[in-house]
Amino acid sequence: MKTINYLSSERLALLPESYYLAHEFCFYLHDSVVSTLVQYEQAGIHNTVRDAIEEVVTTKGLEDKLEGKNLLDMLRDNKDLFDLYKKHLLGHLVLALTADMLNFLYEAMTSIEKRKFSVGSSLLRKPFKENLFLLSWILADEDDFIKRFESDNFKSFKMKDSEDKKSIIAKAISKLHTKESFNEDLIWNFIYSKQHENGFEPTWQRATHLTTSMGKLLKTEDLSFNFIFESADDDFYFDFLEDGLPYLMFYMSQVSLACFDKMHSLNEKTVNHLIMTSYGVFESLYKNEGESKVMNNIQEIFDKFLVCVHCQSKFTIAKDDLAFLLIQEQFQCSKCKLDNQFPFYWLLAQTKWSFKQ
Repeated sequence: MKTINYLSSERLALLPESYYLAHEFCFYLHDSVVSTLVQYEQAGIHNTVRDAIEEVVTTKGLEDKLEGKNLLDMLRDNKDLFDLYKKHLLGHLVLALTADMLNFLYEAMTSIEKRKFSVGSSLLRKPFKENLFLLSWILADEDDFIKRFESDNFKSFKMKDSEDKKSIIAKAISKLHTKESFNEDLIWNFIYSKQHENGFEPTWQRATHLTTSMGKLLKTEDLSFNFIFESADDDFYFDFLEDGLPYLMFYMSQVSLACFDKMHSLNEKTVNHLIMTSYGVFESLYKNEGESKVMNNIQEIFDKFLVCVHCQSKFTIAKDDLAFLLIQEQFQCSKCKLDNQFPFYWLLAQTKWSFKQ
């Protein structure tokens, strides 16, 4: 399968066919988080805390204490309101950090579609090195994050020790439903390492600066400037991105969902669908050894529905079928070759199966 028809043929026109699925998967993950973010903003979830604050202030007769004071200072300093203070800050921080991250990721990936590798690589740097790490920090230790955010955050968030960063990423991973899919060392190598050959940091640095010198992977060649003389027809950067970018986008999607859930519990059916779909597609594209956990679960749970409506043949899910079935909610009968609709989200919502179990 070369494509799951998630993006138009025009969008894929300049990409090598081998990269179609990875690119479509990255955009699917981006769009899933965008959709959840929009739902939160439209529902005004981040303002529910404000309403709760007003109710507590009125109930406890604290109106006089507000006179001439900054609301956040008053909330922070009043033990009855401190939990609301945290929720108020985190609600706005999660939405703002996520929205900013998604804007950069969208522009980066559309630049890569057009083979503007220097622009795309430059734009990938901030959302992964900064936004995603801060969201991971919120998930890992919200109290420590808020303490640093409150004062001199231009200094307090600077962290030079790689082990400290790995520790935060590891704690964030431990909070995810898909924790077994991620490794803090691998994520750190992809995002921060200047020596790892598969790491993105050397490429991000060279895309941002015309000359670089730190480490063998960053030294600009003689009689050259970084990226300036490289051919846009070369597929090297697609090969380079094929494994690392979907992995980081998958991690991004899971951290974002977990942060949203921390703000205000997501509908469990929606969480199940988003996680199972992204997890399943990731497994189908990148799990080379062993069986796919999601594929086996779907086959077991929905076996009686996996029957061709045209010829009544049973359908057994293969690895190459899973991405199309989950995202397009269709499968092609292996016997008569006709397409079948498979309302995966609706069917999953009728079961008691949960990632939280």
